[in-house]
Amino acid sequence: MSFRAPWIGCALLVAAIGCGQGAPSEPLSFGGQAGATATVGGSVAAAAGTAGALGSNSSGGASSGISGSAMSAGSAGSSAGSAGTTSVPVVDTSGELYDPEVVPRFDLELPAESLDALGRDPDVYVRGALRYGTERVADIGVRIKGEGSLRTLDKKAAFKLKFDEFVSKQGFHGLRRMTFNNMVEDPAFLAERLAYHFFRELGLPAPRCNHAVLYVNDELFGLYANVETEDKTFLRRWFSSDDGNLYEEGQVDFEAGNETKFDLETNEEKNDRTDMVALIAAVASAKPQTYLDDVGAQLDMTHFLRFTAAEAAVNQWDMYAYTVFYPNNFRIYRDPATQKFVMLPWGMDMSMKPYRDSGRPHILPLELSRQYDRPNGQVTTGRIFRDCLTSEPCRAAYVTVVKETATRFEGAGLEALAKKYYAQVQAHIAADPRKEYTAAEVETGYQSLLDTVRERPAALRDGVAE
Repeated sequence: MSFRAPWIGCALLVAAIGCGQGAPSEPLSFGGQAGATATVGGSVAAAAGTAGALGSNSSGGASSGISGSAMSAGSAGSSAGSAGTTSVPVVDTSGELYDPEVVPRFDLELPAESLDALGRDPDVYVRGALRYGTERVADIGVRIKGEGSLRTLDKKAAFKLKFDEFVSKQGFHGLRRMTFNNMVEDPAFLAERLAYHFFRELGLPAPRCNHAVLYVNDELFGLYANVETEDKTFLRRWFSSDDGNLYEEGQVDFEAGNETKFDLETNEEKNDRTDMVALIAAVASAKPQTYLDDVGAQLDMTHFLRFTAAEAAVNQWDMYAYTVFYPNNFRIYRDPATQKFVMLPWGMDMSMKPYRDSGRPHILPLELSRQYDRPNGQVTTGRIFRDCLTSEPCRAAYVTVVKETATRFEGAGLEALAKKYYAQVQAHIAADPRKEYTAAEVETGYQSLLDTVRERPAALRDGVAE
């Protein structure tokens, strides 16, 4: 594999499926930001800081390693490149925005016409501005996001920001996009941070995430999960190239006829989906005894088994392998260096807790369906995982990975981290005017999360004991 983040040890996997090696750490490169500037009253603000080496750490799997902002004051927006200024490259300082030690405040400005447009169609980008401390970036795209968590502006709406929607190449601290999740499906207000943290601890590509306080037109909207957006900027942190096709799940599986139903998020104009066609064909034709090699020609199976084991470890009920609904909350990237697909986690708010409808405390790693959660016994488990478990070599390899992941989960310090994060945001939760949970429900959710964290390693091991 060509991940830029270091991989965990995988001696146990060598005999079964081989062990992928990550690329060595190296300085970040953000060529796409060339030409952007930060200006203060017509003068250029110094772009300071050095891009740091990548790696899994407490602030994110690929921290920029910069302690201060390279855009410490003034506009980071449409004034870039204006007359009388000298353009300088904007270095990446996004690590500041995802610092786990702070809860940053962000202010969205939405004019009346933008509010009206979002009221009519929440999925359209409208013009707005973002303030962060003394910085302000104007003419950005803002839209409401969410599926089951979708809320309108009169409630606790979640937001996507696109800095270059209206101004070409505009960025902010090295980012082109930001995502603020409303956590309305997570009474503990912690699931996303912990789940993404664990994926990164395993060396798996996953977003950085902390908490943030969000205001809209000077009105407190509440506490949000500040989740790094999975886009080309994200890809450059983890892969040697961002030129491949990045797809978001279309709530469909890898079945014939679904080749055009995945949402292509890069190379959209070219719209060449031959890679997805090849993956779906490989899944359809794979033989049980050669399943790892057959599907592995298109999908990085070493990564897939680790990804799926991590999905199980964080008790995620709403993703790919263990979904109770439909394939959901993931992206899949075709890495140009390996010519293989890699899955990326997204939408982790349903993790780290029992499934809300059945109350079942734990995912069982070798289950083929969620029949105890769906009254009709419908099989919703992702096909690639389902077929893997019917392949003796793939199943054996997965059992090995689950055992290794249980050990990693046990040693990840997630309980201490959960307590630290909860103490950090408890007052912000209490002050959140749009939260959908009572104080008692929040506390119950928090204790349930702690129980899940404590019990997962033993449950994982029990689940693969045969």
